[in-house]
Amino acid sequence: MAVLNIPRTSRSSSSAPRPYRRVMGALAGLLHLEPSILRQSFIVLLIAALLELLPGYFLGSLERYLILVPGLLVLLPPTVGLRGNTFGSLASRLGSKLHLGTMRPYLKDNSELADQIIATMLQLMFLSSLLPLVAMVIGRIIGLEFAPFSTLLFISLAAGLISGLLMFAISLGITLISFRKGWDPDNVSSPIIASSGDILTIPIMLISAWIALNIPETAVRFTSLGVLGLIIIGSVLTMVRFRKETRSILIGTFPVALTAIVISTFSGILLGASFDPYLKGTMFLLLVPAFNGQGGAVGSILGSRLSSAGYLGQDRLTILPNETGRSSALTLWLITLVLFLLLGAGGAVLGMLTGVSIPPVLFILLTMIGGATLVSLISSTIAYYIAYASFRLGLDPDNMVIPILTSLMDVVGSGSLILCILAVGLIL
Repeated sequence: MAVLNIPRTSRSSSSAPRPYRRVMGALAGLLHLEPSILRQSFIVLLIAALLELLPGYFLGSLERYLILVPGLLVLLPPTVGLRGNTFGSLASRLGSKLHLGTMRPYLKDNSELADQIIATMLQLMFLSSLLPLVAMVIGRIIGLEFAPFSTLLFISLAAGLISGLLMFAISLGITLISFRKGWDPDNVSSPIIASSGDILTIPIMLISAWIALNIPETAVRFTSLGVLGLIIIGSVLTMVRFRKETRSILIGTFPVALTAIVISTFSGILLGASFDPYLKGTMFLLLVPAFNGQGGAVGSILGSRLSSAGYLGQDRLTILPNETGRSSALTLWLITLVLFLLLGAGGAVLGMLTGVSIPPVLFILLTMIGGATLVSLISSTIAYYIAYASFRLGLDPDNMVIPILTSLMDVVGSGSLILCILAVGLIL
């Protein structure tokens, strides 16, 4: 079995306790799993999964603003997904450069890192300005109502700027520090970034919506247009004056990121259509971010590992998943199954605290097992074949896998939850 060898720095990887490493190593050998994923990713995914309950709680408290700002629910999934897409791709690109030795894991005097930061921030803000337009175009086709464009633009730009600055600190910190500690950034960065994006973006969108509703409409309009003008000027200056590396990142990532936004918007439409019959007032509403986030995190781990292995020449992707792909997918399914069962228990506890209705234990158990299987199977399959197609077409998988995968998983995660609720309801 091909194993992804991670270059070590001078500091030894002793972050995980030895008994934990021995248990995980024995389990990996017994079930033919990927030991590094099992050892490194499980704890990170567990923390990320439990943290995903927080944005679920905020989502439950968002109902008042959904009424006051029509179209906000449609805007929510692509806004949340954009953070995971943008900074997940950033972490994946940094991980590949660190593995290849083309970038140092330090902030000081690092021109490669500066290129990545400039390109990522411009992309984030430019795409944040497009989000309301995409949501309104798609939503109005099926007859949805929307608040004024300037209001949605203000919310999107404010959430993009505030959460973007926080996400930079998290993304750079986890990627550079994990590499210096001897951990593989591909195994740990994606889950933390995905969960952080969910946790930060939803409450920041609430704050942005509150501000937009409590200041004069003229101030909302002029602020939005002023920031949009600065974004356009910055993008033009970047294309004309900055280094070729910065321009190539923007050009290479923009079409994929825009496609990801369009895909994520359909998740918002799906949530809006199924809110009243299946989610409103139940604990399953609290689990929507977890279903979406865990699928993206699991697939991103696999996609990042395949990208790094391909660049290092350690593994060749074939039309049928190779042994590394199969064992990694099996490992991630087992982890996802355990995590979803814990999420079901956590959702029930949080449901009791918030006063929403809680289904019978067997209903929750079957829903979470089915959801874990669907989400992990679909996310692993998508991640593998996006990476395969990227290498075959000569594209950069670091710019392709995570944006497309996490956006698709917004739709797949929400759809899997609704499908499992329907299926279990028919069985029981």
